[in-house]
Amino acid sequence: MKKWLTIALASVLMFTMAACGSSNGGNNGNAGASATPGASAEASSEPSAEPTAAPKPDKLRIAYHPNMGGSSAVITGIKKDFFKEQNLEIELVKFTSGPTEVAAMISGDIDLGYVGHGAHFLAVEGKVKIVSLDVLSKAEELMVRTDSGIATVKDLKGKTVATQLGTSGEIVLDLALKKEGMTRDDIKLVNMDMAGAVSAFIADKVDAAIVWAPYSTEIKKAVGKESITVLANSASFSEEFVFPSSWIVTPDYLSKNEDKVVRFLKGLHKAMDYRADNLDEVVGYVAELNATPVESVQEEVDSGVWMTGTEVRELFADGTAKKWYEQQQELFLSSGKLEKGAPVEDYVAFDLMGKIAE
Repeated sequence: MKKWLTIALASVLMFTMAACGSSNGGNNGNAGASATPGASAEASSEPSAEPTAAPKPDKLRIAYHPNMGGSSAVITGIKKDFFKEQNLEIELVKFTSGPTEVAAMISGDIDLGYVGHGAHFLAVEGKVKIVSLDVLSKAEELMVRTDSGIATVKDLKGKTVATQLGTSGEIVLDLALKKEGMTRDDIKLVNMDMAGAVSAFIADKVDAAIVWAPYSTEIKKAVGKESITVLANSASFSEEFVFPSSWIVTPDYLSKNEDKVVRFLKGLHKAMDYRADNLDEVVGYVAELNATPVESVQEEVDSGVWMTGTEVRELFADGTAKKWYEQQQELFLSSGKLEKGAPVEDYVAFDLMGKIAE
């Protein structure tokens, strides 16, 4: 009996030691060691953990304008996956004027956006920052009906002229009047959005209108190109001024999301490079986006100087862009659009260009 008790106790003791060894081995394994030499080799041969999933793309709400200048670069970046390469998802939101777009940006509804020349005064006022040039515009046109008896800007005295205030159309009007020694007091200026100005001109409710593509194209199609006389356009003043279109962002958004802005600009500049070499293809993208006939968009190609991203970075680096923005500010001040100026460095993010090139 004693013999069997001794055997039983020995068995229990061996079982307990084995269990403890197994438990200790598991703990040691969790700490990076193994209970037996063979266990380490087996563990190293097991497949490693699955790779971490790629981060979800950052979504950006981007303001664009429904013409060649205001949408060609961004839609090219989307179509060619240049933004996707930067892990960005782009949601486009259409605007037809810069001031309303900037208001949406300030309220937080828009992250970045494109604006034409006329809305740049809002950057000088500190509401937004310019982060890149895009295109130099030649699109704005002061037009009348050929049979109206109005042959020169001087003939506009006492006539009704429609445009949208706060836009590049207003700037071209002021330049045209100033060149002839006139002011707004010499005409009857009517503030209309672009759709309203087009309708009023086609219906012969106004004597003249200052519009840009695609609205100018719409008027010429409705009235007849041969029945339109262009008294002045933005190119009429190219010796004194250029009319830059730019990409903007609020100072607050830029300070909190500089990485996203830089990645967006990398994709945008790559799209601008592609656009310059593939204008016909890009015309098709713009036509599709804006549900506009390809022929109409093709006519807009002559309305701008289509810069590449490489050129823009060079213009920022050599001081040319700074000079253009300074001239633009002087124009706003002389026309009364601005009461006071500001150093260009305060509202143009020159430092981003180096980060885009990295």
